[in-house]
Amino acid sequence: MLMILKSLGSVSERVSRALARVVLAVSLTTLIAVSPAEALDKIEPVGVAVVDVQLIMRQSDAAKNIREQVETRRKAYEKDFQQREADVREAEKALAQQQAILANEVFQARVREHQQNIAALQRDGQGMKRQLDQAYGRANGHVRKIMIEIVAEVAGEVGVGLVLFKNQIFLGDRKIDITDEIMKRLNAKLPKVEVTFTEAQN
Repeated sequence: MLMILKSLGSVSERVSRALARVVLAVSLTTLIAVSPAEALDKIEPVGVAVVDVQLIMRQSDAAKNIREQVETRRKAYEKDFQQREADVREAEKALAQQQAILANEVFQARVREHQQNIAALQRDGQGMKRQLDQAYGRANGHVRKIMIEIVAEVAGEVGVGLVLFKNQIFLGDRKIDITDEIMKRLNAKLPKVEVTFTEAQN
């Protein structure tokens, strides 16, 4: 009786192992049936193009126009700031000369006022820089928006499904570079941009 039980046990183990092999074989067959190779066969190849965005944002008519406007405003700010700076320096010289003839309380009050004028001048200088930076950023953002619209337009016309930045490409055929066409259309559509200079927020 004991031998029969042992025999049955060994048969059961062999059957279990056989079933396990069958299950494994079926699983592998299923995996092969939906393998990545078959999935990749369903992906259609797409055309690729590259655009030199940095060149466009530097050399387009709109980009040049923006820089001219910002530089003109910067020079105007700088001229005004230099005059105010000269006035502060003159006031400082006059204050130093008055120290001997003014009561100490009066002199100290004028020193505090002078320091406040210096602080205000510094704040205004920082505000001017922020204003220029913000105006420049807004204007260039508009150029970039129109450029992206034109890129999408050209890509649709030539059947391109993927457009990359040129500076991301290590090696590529010059024929996939659509920068010149984008530049031409951008210059025609957006030759200039009105730069708005608003008060910078502290």
